[in-house]
Amino acid sequence: MKNARFGSIAALSLALLLPLISFSSAQAQTPKIAVIDLSQAFSQYYKTTDAEAILKDRMAGFQKERDQMAADYQKLVDDTQKLRDAANDQTLSADARAERQKAFETKVQDVRNAERQMQEFNTTRQKQFEDQSRRMRGGIVDEITKYITDLGTREKYTFIYDKSGLSTNGTPFLLFVSPDIKDITDDVIKAMNANKPATPAASTPPTGASSGPSVTTPMTIPAAPSTSAPAPATK
Repeated sequence: MKNARFGSIAALSLALLLPLISFSSAQAQTPKIAVIDLSQAFSQYYKTTDAEAILKDRMAGFQKERDQMAADYQKLVDDTQKLRDAANDQTLSADARAERQKAFETKVQDVRNAERQMQEFNTTRQKQFEDQSRRMRGGIVDEITKYITDLGTREKYTFIYDKSGLSTNGTPFLLFVSPDIKDITDDVIKAMNANKPATPAASTPPTGASSGPSVTTPMTIPAAPSTSAPAPATK
């Protein structure tokens, strides 16, 4: 999701290239330009940290559910193995072996069903993580945009550029920034964190967002066990 994160930042960077005052006024004045490190602003915004705490808790909950499914699956495999051994036990009568063979075949189907359910669980939860992460990231980016727009309007900037932005080939979008150009990164971070609660609001996602996967780093649910159903018993 790291790529998705930078996709949102890149989109925000492009939006910030638009003038914050009308072109008619800008044409009569020397453009007033500023830069900001959006990557730094994003990572140092307290709501980003809160969102990651929420997502970490959700991941722990889903992992617990996943571990229980894996434990139930392993027990099913073990029971199936015992039935296969019993179906091959020559000390039992033919009828007893046949009965256990039938039970074994039923268990094999149960194992396959459990494998399918675990795969479906992984797919569903992974999609939920990705969707929720995208919504949380989007809510945070929207809030950062507003802080930048408000500052730009108040200070009458013509353009604000993202100095952390990368071009399509991975090189810095801005190759050179004069020391005379104002860097508003610290100002924006200070404004964003001015209303930070005294205690972290770990249960309150950013505006327009809901809990889900990591905002800044990918979280992936472990794959289902690769253990195959036991082979059929030999009659």
